[in-house]
Amino acid sequence: MQYKIVTCAEMKEIEKKAKASGLSYYKMMENAGKSAVQIILNHIQGQAEGKDAVIFCGKGNNGGDGYVAARELAAKGMNVSVIMADGSPRTEDAVKNANIVLRRGIPVIDANAYVNEISEIVEAANIVVDGIYGTGFHGVLPENVRACTRLINEKCNKPASGIKKSVFALDIPTGLNGDKGKPDEDTIIADYTVAFHRMKPVHILPEAGLYCGETVVVSIGID
Repeated sequence: MQYKIVTCAEMKEIEKKAKASGLSYYKMMENAGKSAVQIILNHIQGQAEGKDAVIFCGKGNNGGDGYVAARELAAKGMNVSVIMADGSPRTEDAVKNANIVLRRGIPVIDANAYVNEISEIVEAANIVVDGIYGTGFHGVLPENVRACTRLINEKCNKPASGIKKSVFALDIPTGLNGDKGKPDEDTIIADYTVAFHRMKPVHILPEAGLYCGETVVVSIGID
């Protein structure tokens, strides 16, 4: 199947035009998180009740998508924990969605403060969602985020518990440049990448295949 490819800069322009046409960034974020959850539910064949999910969120809008996914998975009966991989959310819409998660009583844990507890939570998880960085990442992972991505890769690729864990990356696996690839050595290795609206160049780069796994394109409400 042929998909249209847009660069990260082109995607930002598409979002700006959609906002100008009446689709708010907040609604795009909500649509993105809900669409990602539908992919997760399809993967587990709707059997969400009682399963454990860990959502790693960054402080930007990709993290906001993660907070939406967290609340939606919890609403489906999953035991959800949110890990702040890079501190508290900073963008307006991410803050709004983080507050909804908190009001609903979903645990939100600061990765820097509770390293040992996070390891145990990931070890027990069935589903791990990467909402740390999206299209804006380039360069080298900060050490605090690297600790999270390394933990995800260690626990999900070779789980000591024997529990099968599936890793879902929101838009782009953390550690990949959306246009050029250039993986950091601790880039998250996802089973599925949920690309929002359009594939980005990284999704079709051969060297990125190891990290993206199967890429699925979903709608975020843009025509």
